[in-house]
Amino acid sequence: MNLIFSTSDYMNTDISDKQGRTLYSVSTPRSSKRITTITKYRWSGPSCVSETMATIEWHAVKDTLFQFNGNEIKADVMLGKRRWNTGRYFVGPDKCSYKWKLESTHCWLKLVGSDVALAKFHKKNFGIRKQSHPPYLDVSPKVIPMLDHVILTYVYVESLRRERSDATTNLNLISATSSAAVTS
Repeated sequence: MNLIFSTSDYMNTDISDKQGRTLYSVSTPRSSKRITTITKYRWSGPSCVSETMATIEWHAVKDTLFQFNGNEIKADVMLGKRRWNTGRYFVGPDKCSYKWKLESTHCWLKLVGSDVALAKFHKKNFGIRKQSHPPYLDVSPKVIPMLDHVILTYVYVESLRRERSDATTNLNLISATSSAAVTS
């Protein structure tokens, strides 16, 4: 199943199915207190009902918090880290262990102990070398029953991945500037 993002801004986007029905909205207003709200849309024929599925209260110093399934949970508790590893782990409602792999350009979800992608984000393609397409999350039918978990955890790990990518870019710029200054 391809979940199509209305924009490349994963923090402010509508996520739709191939029929164009909005399944989720992700909204992060610009304010001093950064809170992301994920709204879920339940369709019944031509009408739908919306409900807040989850919120993410982002903190730089304190723990980031999720409000999900009626519970408040620390992000690092729900999506644990392991030593010497950049991935994030969680246990799904099916009691299986999953891992989000954070790579330089995208994140992808797999079962722990497997290398089969269960969800993988694809950036917008403008159609220069390949057929153009909007940004989308390719989701395996195996994880559709826990799609709420996939969406919530994706938003969080994509933020971590981008922070890490930005930090690496900044270090490379500092290194290049320092090298240029030494050779001058």
